[in-house]
Amino acid sequence: MTRIRQHDMFVLALIIAGFLSMLVSRANAESETAADRISFHKLQQDVEVAELLRRLQAEAPHGAPIIFRNVRVVNPEAENVTPGQTVVVTGSRITWVGDSSKAPTVSSGVVVEGNDQFLSPGLVDMHVHSSSAAGWLLDLDNGVTTVRDMDGFPWLLKLRDSVNARRMLAPVDIVGGTIINAVPLDGYAVVPRTSQDARRIVRQQAACGYDFIKIHNNVPLSMFDAIADQARKLGMDLVGHVPHDITLDHAIHSGGMRTTEHLKGFLIDQTLLPSDEDFSKALSGAETWITPTLYTRLGYDRGEEGRRILTGPMAKYAPERKRSEWATLLDEAPTSEDRIQAEKTGALYRDTQEKVMKRLVPLHPHWLAGTDADGYSFNVMGYALVEELQLLRSAGLTPGEVLRAATIEPARAMRQPEEFGLIKPHMRADLVLLQANPLEIGAEAFRVNRGVMAHGYWLDRTKLNSALERLSAIFDESDANAKITPDAASSLLLRTKDLMDNGFVFDSNELVGVATALRRSGVSEVARQLELLADVPTSGPCAEFLPSQ
Repeated sequence: MTRIRQHDMFVLALIIAGFLSMLVSRANAESETAADRISFHKLQQDVEVAELLRRLQAEAPHGAPIIFRNVRVVNPEAENVTPGQTVVVTGSRITWVGDSSKAPTVSSGVVVEGNDQFLSPGLVDMHVHSSSAAGWLLDLDNGVTTVRDMDGFPWLLKLRDSVNARRMLAPVDIVGGTIINAVPLDGYAVVPRTSQDARRIVRQQAACGYDFIKIHNNVPLSMFDAIADQARKLGMDLVGHVPHDITLDHAIHSGGMRTTEHLKGFLIDQTLLPSDEDFSKALSGAETWITPTLYTRLGYDRGEEGRRILTGPMAKYAPERKRSEWATLLDEAPTSEDRIQAEKTGALYRDTQEKVMKRLVPLHPHWLAGTDADGYSFNVMGYALVEELQLLRSAGLTPGEVLRAATIEPARAMRQPEEFGLIKPHMRADLVLLQANPLEIGAEAFRVNRGVMAHGYWLDRTKLNSALERLSAIFDESDANAKITPDAASSLLLRTKDLMDNGFVFDSNELVGVATALRRSGVSEVARQLELLADVPTSGPCAEFLPSQ
């Protein structure tokens, strides 16, 4: 009898285990279906926004010169404004700047009446991680005409080249190599095994065509020195995080780091406390720039600042899925462990940023404005840079220093001072028409603009507002309503291919991810075609940079 009972209990346990396994499998399948639906819907949204950008590009005046008449030209370098000016743009370049009374006669040109308003150089976000057409549209709307991508992949090189050739409308992109770090970063870094391996990676990144080399937190001293030496030999600038256990002085003077990010090295990453190193000595005689990215602290915010972003006008330009995530963070119980830890970390980070900036500002180093957009919570591309400029002003920079940090200083740091950053003949036509003087009221002047010129494309406020209204509607769509069907997949493929055939570039990782989702949903042929469009390199120097897991 006892044996029968034991046998029955064993069988019952197997039945229960099987039933639980079935429930887990079903839950996993439902979860995968939800994830696949989100992946599919994100590409649908990206394609719609890409079509908006293509429409803006097609409708922008082209062919004939564009004349900005009777404007006040803002010069961040001299910190002055020259009234009564005319600026002539032909193609993607500024061809004439001077007194309106002496302006050359231009037949069949498009005239933009400045009405004595302020014409500023376009803004530069020196620390971004591009991922979507929406980010590019929001950057342009806020006057951001150039960005520096800080974790490069082969698709970003295609993006850079397509924008430079004026085949697609987006900020001009300066693209760094894939992050080099001695430990994996969840697929965002390449991991050298030895110092010699690190040299090989630098050589390959140079051969692939990246604009500079970026390092992260975990790079041992011998490996750091090898990377710096190899980059120097190849004429590649070294930028990024000052690695743990390497002094500022060594990173800047021996390593020749061209730019440092997030105040790392000035603050100790492991403790989030200020470094006790002599900042003046570390910066003395060095040609180096600092990108504080003060705005990143909002990623830890669970209070007033986070709620200001979520309930403010910029939130409608974040997808509904992101807004829901942000709302969840804000609605966490004040006693929850995650919220308590986030608030402690945020408060410490903010306090340390302020202490470090208080030590740095009197030294008048070279500053760069960057946002780390848009991976952090409460971070909306484009708007983030305006917020960062205001934080730099609050930290003690003058309005002139703030404007230079987003115009001419990026051009100098990237060794392109004759290419962008000022309004001068032969420079790239990146301009923002403002109602107020940014040298007087600071970043607030960029809250509203009359229009933006990006690489010679004039985008007036009416057309930008129309595009933003449509963007808001696209981002109000719920992922739950997206359906993966053969017809929807075929339509998405055709629209994606049409955009790419005409010069638009999508994140290849996104295309491969959607292809995987489609294959799980039984739409195999469309999946195969999307993978072909992704065109991930499998040979040559660029093939190395498939991130380590």
